[in-house]
Amino acid sequence: MIVLWSVFSCAQQNKDINATNVVDYMAAQVKTYDKHPMYAIRPLQNNCIFTILVNGELLYKEFTLEKAGTPIMLNSLILKTGEQTLTYRLYPIGDLMVQEYGKGETVTTLKKNTSMSLKIIRYDDFKTGRGLSDEIIIAEHTSPLKKGTREFIGAGLPYYEHTITFNAEVPYENAGWTNGQDLSKFDEEELEAVVKKRNLQIGNLYQNKELDSLVRIEHVNGLMYGIANYRTKEKFQGIFDRYKEDVLKDKEMQPMEGYQMELYGENRIVTLRYSITNPPDPRLQGMPALYYLYKDEYGTLVDFLSLTFYLPNGKALTPENLQIL
Repeated sequence: MIVLWSVFSCAQQNKDINATNVVDYMAAQVKTYDKHPMYAIRPLQNNCIFTILVNGELLYKEFTLEKAGTPIMLNSLILKTGEQTLTYRLYPIGDLMVQEYGKGETVTTLKKNTSMSLKIIRYDDFKTGRGLSDEIIIAEHTSPLKKGTREFIGAGLPYYEHTITFNAEVPYENAGWTNGQDLSKFDEEELEAVVKKRNLQIGNLYQNKELDSLVRIEHVNGLMYGIANYRTKEKFQGIFDRYKEDVLKDKEMQPMEGYQMELYGENRIVTLRYSITNPPDPRLQGMPALYYLYKDEYGTLVDFLSLTFYLPNGKALTPENLQIL
C-alpha cells in the first residue's frame, strides 16, 4: 500500500501551523517559475530485486519480478542545481520464482544474466508537457560485465551496488538534510535507542489521532517536496485529505521487533527498517519498522509509517531533536 502521508515532515516546530491552515501555508510558499523542469528515471532490471537511492536517500524499491511501467520522478530528492548521484543496489530474487510460478529454487546470489539498465529523463516543463514525446534522455547506464565476457560483473555475489552521476538544473534550492550531523560518529546503540523512541512517540500520536500535533511535526518536509514538485494548492489539499483520513482512522500499532538501523545520505539520514534479504516475516521485506493494522470493508490491512530522520547541526542527540524527512 502506498503511504501517502509520508510527504509531510519537519525541520522545525511551528505552533501556528495546524490542520486548518497547513494547506494554505504550504501552497503560499511554492513559487511559479518560467519553466518547471522535472527529472525521472526508467529502470529495467533482469533477474534481481533492487533499491534506488538519489543523493543518498531511498527513492524506490522493487521486491517483485514486475517491471516499472511509468517513469519514477526524482525532483523530491534533487535539492539544487548541480551534480546528482544515483545508486542502485541489486539483490538475488530469493524464492520469487517459486512463489509466482511454482517452480525453480531459492536464489541466494546474483546470476550471470542479472542486469540493471537505467535511463535518466528530463522534462523541460512538467506543467506543459510530460508525455513520451516530451522526454529528453540525459543519461543512460547499463550494469557492467566482467571483462571479455557477457557475464554480469556481480555474478555470484549476494549483493551488488553501483553509483553514477548526472547533472540537473532546477529553479529552486532546498536545504533538506544537508545541515544534518554525521550520525556514524554517535554510539550505535545509543543512536538506535533514540531513533526507536522517536518512532514510538510518533506512533503514539497516530494511535491517539492527534492530527494537529502530527501536522506540526511533519509539515515542513512536505513543503520541501512541494517546492521540488511545483505543487498547487489543489494538490496539497488532496494529499492532506488522504493524510488526515489515515491519521483519524482506528488503528492497531504493531510491536517494533526484528528491524535494523540503516544510515543514508553520507550518514546524515537514519531510519529503522526490516532486512531486504532476511526479514523476520517475508511480508515485512525492506519495509519500515513502525506500522499499524486497520480494518475496512475488505478486511484487515496494513500501513507502514516511513520515518526517516536527520539531526540538525548543533543539536544534542535526543528524540525531540530528530527531524523527519
